[in-house]
Amino acid sequence: MINRRPPASLEVAALSHRYLGAPVYALDDVSFSVKPGERVGLLGPNGAGKSTLMRVFCGFLPVQTRGERPPGETRVEVAGIDVARRSLAVRERVGYLPEQVPLYHELRVREHLAFRATVKRIRRRARAEEIRRVASLTGLDGMLETPVAQLSRGYRQRVGIADALLGAPPLVVLDEPTVGLDPNQVLEIRAMLKALGGSQTLIFSSHILAEVEALCDRVVILSKGRVVADETVANALNQHTVIVEWEGARGRVEAVVRQALAAAAATCSAGAVEGGETPEPVIHERAGGRVHGELACAGAEAADAVSAAIGRASLRENVAVLRLERGRRRLEERFARVTGAAGEEAP
Repeated sequence: MINRRPPASLEVAALSHRYLGAPVYALDDVSFSVKPGERVGLLGPNGAGKSTLMRVFCGFLPVQTRGERPPGETRVEVAGIDVARRSLAVRERVGYLPEQVPLYHELRVREHLAFRATVKRIRRRARAEEIRRVASLTGLDGMLETPVAQLSRGYRQRVGIADALLGAPPLVVLDEPTVGLDPNQVLEIRAMLKALGGSQTLIFSSHILAEVEALCDRVVILSKGRVVADETVANALNQHTVIVEWEGARGRVEAVVRQALAAAAATCSAGAVEGGETPEPVIHERAGGRVHGELACAGAEAADAVSAAIGRASLRENVAVLRLERGRRRLEERFARVTGAAGEEAP
């Protein structure tokens, strides 16, 4: 049996990174923290800096500091260990799956995992049992004697995940873990990753936002190398969102919204409708003279007040309301908004 270690924390403070010869920073003053046992989704458009960030806190890229930063302000720590000073100690505590899985195609699956277990300094007596454990977790039980070269892309991805899980590292970092898997395999891997919560800290990147929504406690969203959102999945989905659709000009709708927010704020506890945790209303023009609006509220009290105020203000301004309901925001909508990708049409 391997000795299980407690899940690791992660602290990133004022981190920037620029590749040699690049005109801009791949990471620009990034700061966030992850508690032991959390499952965090790292999101962002292509080129946002996700893979670079993972490589830095896994110890594969150096920790850089900007010249204007005071010494010691930039900090990257895993389980309280400074990545810049003790990179090897950090790597011993991290299981990492890069986006392009490096495999030895001439080896059988068991041989590949045995070699990786040796590299990771897993005790000889524990290796066979550990290989069986990760093979069972990733659905490789019947494939251990198969040469890696003969595996499908999906099964090669499973071998990469099994490699990352060898030795039960306190921090598991997976870059696009379900790429190449069929729908059934995706469900199996999701269930396995969900079970890691609490026993190991999990950080993973995915372009499948429904996957992040199903698996994660928190999301950190990057755009152009900067953190543009760091929040719980519950807050990202905000179930106290008022969804409205009007028939009329956008200018008149915006006047209705301003009146409604002012009226609702007067009837709610301080900060429940405007400011605090509540973002600005999102308004999109749609085809056919319709205007779609979403007003995310801090709680049930605010959502009730906003709904009633929207109805009254719309009637007063003679703007027809086609739809007024409470709804749950999709993670895709939150992603589009904070990364500046929201278009004219509401998602």
